[in-house]
Amino acid sequence: MQKTKNINIIILVIICIYSLLSQFYLLRLGNYYTYVINPLFFAILAIITALLIGTSYKSGEFKKIINIYVGIAAVGYIFLYLLSGVLVTYGNNPYNITIKGLLLNLYSIGFVIFTKEFIRFRIINNSTKEDKNIFIFTVVIFSILELFQSSMVKDINFYNIFKLVFMNIIPIIVKNSLFTYTAKYSNFIPAVMYELIINMVLWVSPVLPKIPWVYTAVADTLFPLILLYYIKYEISKKDKRHIYKMQKSTNPKSSFILAALVAIIIFFALGLFPIKPIGIASGSMYPTYSIGDMVFVLKCDAKDLKIGDVIEYKRKNFSVIHRIKDMYIRDEKIYIITQGDNNTVEDADPVEEKQVQGKVIASIPYIAYPTIWINQNRSAADIDIELGK
Repeated sequence: MQKTKNINIIILVIICIYSLLSQFYLLRLGNYYTYVINPLFFAILAIITALLIGTSYKSGEFKKIINIYVGIAAVGYIFLYLLSGVLVTYGNNPYNITIKGLLLNLYSIGFVIFTKEFIRFRIINNSTKEDKNIFIFTVVIFSILELFQSSMVKDINFYNIFKLVFMNIIPIIVKNSLFTYTAKYSNFIPAVMYELIINMVLWVSPVLPKIPWVYTAVADTLFPLILLYYIKYEISKKDKRHIYKMQKSTNPKSSFILAALVAIIIFFALGLFPIKPIGIASGSMYPTYSIGDMVFVLKCDAKDLKIGDVIEYKRKNFSVIHRIKDMYIRDEKIYIITQGDNNTVEDADPVEEKQVQGKVIASIPYIAYPTIWINQNRSAADIDIELGK
């Protein structure tokens, strides 16, 4: 038994060392790393793992339910992802969507996914279900591998670290917890199926949604998390050894409802609904609005506005919340003169129709301070808070 556990640990340590080499050296080799070193490493390690670690028979009872749930979750993820473009916008797919590009992706990414999940399955299959240490160690090492094979933070500031944690670290840990759990009760097929279904759409679709990173972070966290809870719940119902746990467990439908509410709140904060929140970061509208206030903007066209309305408009790469002082039409286009309530002069340039984002309909004092604090280290191109002067 000790020898078996040692084999698991040795393989995981090899993966950990390779992860470090990838981040600090191998990634610099570019295509040579992507198309030669990485696939070759996992192919060799998969063969070694197969030779050193055998496999035992697993009941098909859990495999079927796991495959069904994983397939539904992956298709649901893709459906909502593609549908989100209706709420924002679509852009050209950055991947090479030719036949050659698809084959290269299947080789450099798909093949690595397959061999990596095979290795994970053999490691978990080589330990007892009660061995929590190997389970945790596997999740951690495979999470490090995925994280280190992606782009890390170069410009260290609070926002970039915040983004790294919620866009990369948390989703990667949740996904690897799911894949390790499915490997424990099934095999490597569910993880491969989940990854390939999602990636295949990205590799072949001519257009993809241009959505904020927060949406991706939420989806990449919630889908695996809800899927994990559902699978655990179904297994607890079927596995007689888990009757006591099943009596204590909660139906995951309640978690799904909570996750849906969290997603709705986040989508609202991102401005994907007709009304969106904006944090006031300047004193140009004082005393009507102070720094730290949250205003709510109703999306509308310039033709729906009138003198005296407070509007949001885009100026270069940031938003401005100012009041309409005058409006006029030139060449059948509406132009708007704006001014901050605390400013002594009008804004330098008239606001064009295409710049108008909507009008302010309500506000809540001071609650936007956390948003302003998070955004203070962001680059101008990323700022979503009001910066009018």
